[in-house]
Amino acid sequence: MPVSSIEFDKTYRVRKKRLTMGYTARELSFLLGYHPLYVRNLEDPTSTKKYNAAETNYLRQIFDCPLSDLMPGKIEEPFYQIQIEQGHNPKSNNKSYTISILKEEGKEHFLTFEEEPASFELPLKSVATQEEVQQFVDGLFRNGYFDKPRTGLEVFKLCQEKLGFPLKPVFVANALRLYTGKRKAPRLVMRKNVSSREVFIKE
Repeated sequence: MPVSSIEFDKTYRVRKKRLTMGYTARELSFLLGYHPLYVRNLEDPTSTKKYNAAETNYLRQIFDCPLSDLMPGKIEEPFYQIQIEQGHNPKSNNKSYTISILKEEGKEHFLTFEEEPASFELPLKSVATQEEVQQFVDGLFRNGYFDKPRTGLEVFKLCQEKLGFPLKPVFVANALRLYTGKRKAPRLVMRKNVSSREVFIKE
């Protein structure tokens, strides 16, 4: 199947970057402000979803990196012909994919990977514990920080600034979930901003 070489390359550069940072697909989805399965579905090579320009710029903020880390320079081939082999790991019950790029001289293996289940974790050594992140977010809640809508990335960056780096995004997501999971005020509710990203605001 033919795919845009630039978009294909960007998708898997972002995947490599998030893995280097120690972020799961669900954690990157949280930082982007989207559904938990957004990144997993985008990284599925059978999907037509791609990161648009606005998301690419947002990814630069998330990773604090130059555009060149996420997008290639000039690529001579505007399209790649790729072959996708799908499998299933009976032990983990996860889908697996093997991607190959078809060239005149033959088939070139590009990447083999499994989908990440909801419980998947990467060995990122966070400088702060879940409890410490929760205490910090509790303080933000008490002190009026959420009187204005806040994105997950804004909260995460502030936690990093105060608690240190590296920090597990899931700790921040869990801390916010404690407030969004409440049935009545005072609590946090989730809305969409003008960029269709999830924001958290006190009710």
